Amino acid sequence: FNLYTKITGSQRIGLFGAQKDDLPEIWRQLIDAGFETGHAYAKALRMAKTCVGSTWCRYGVGDSVGFGVELENRYKGIRTPHKMKFGVSGCTRECAEAQGKDVGIIATEKGWNLYVCGNGGMKPRHADLFASDLDEATLIRSIDRLLMFYIRTADRLQRTSTWMDNLEGGVDYLREVILEDSLGIGEELEQEMARVVESYQCEWQTTLNDPQRLALFRSYVNSDEPDESVQRQTLRGQPQLAPFAAHAEPALPSRPWQAICELDAIPQQAGIGARL
Repeated sequence: FNLYTKITGSQRIGLFGAQKDDLPEIWRQLIDAGFETGHAYAKALRMAKTCVGSTWCRYGVGDSVGFGVELENRYKGIRTPHKMKFGVSGCTRECAEAQGKDVGIIATEKGWNLYVCGNGGMKPRHADLFASDLDEATLIRSIDRLLMFYIRTADRLQRTSTWMDNLEGGVDYLREVILEDSLGIGEELEQEMARVVESYQCEWQTTLNDPQRLALFRSYVNSDEPDESVQRQTLRGQPQLAPFAAHAEPALPSRPWQAICELDAIPQQAGIGARL
């Protein structure tokens, strides 16, 4: 498919320049090779970034890689009010930048420190130290409750940093709710998270098994030809998308109305282009 491939800063594999029509076949081959859906744009967990941890670093006091994989496998695919980023560092040198993540975890000699509601971007916010020296079971239970409480109470498209800044009582109130169960909803939040975790599915695998979803991956409703406006160029020996060339608007057809397709061919609740 002549795609530009990159290992991203969030430790994922990015394949750039794919045509919309090619996505089902690309994902069919990836899934057959053992890959599963990642989330580059979804309002969900994007990744759990880690350092090399105690496995490879002489300073590491915790297995950040192993724990990061466990967290990502647990929370992958969960829809949240806005995107979520995790970071897991194997020591206080903080190579995974956990204190700038929505959920940050740093290994200590006694367990794990949990940081919450950090953010980078245009308005950086340093994460708040939420709890110290937690064992793994307590840490995961705390994150379960935290995420479900965030999903319940945050506004749509509200990052955890803004949610925290607007939360009456701030981090002290959040500690009471999550760690001390001041509202008596801790077990309910854990059960809700368990149901969500159990419902995980690889969304591209689901799409490949659903003809209605597959119908969305066409450039034109009345043609199987790819979009010819997408052109590639070579830069540093690698394929990249060429800038779109400016062109004059084509003349409108002489007939004011013409048949394009059957109504049933248009995907429900979605838009699609048509060739004139």
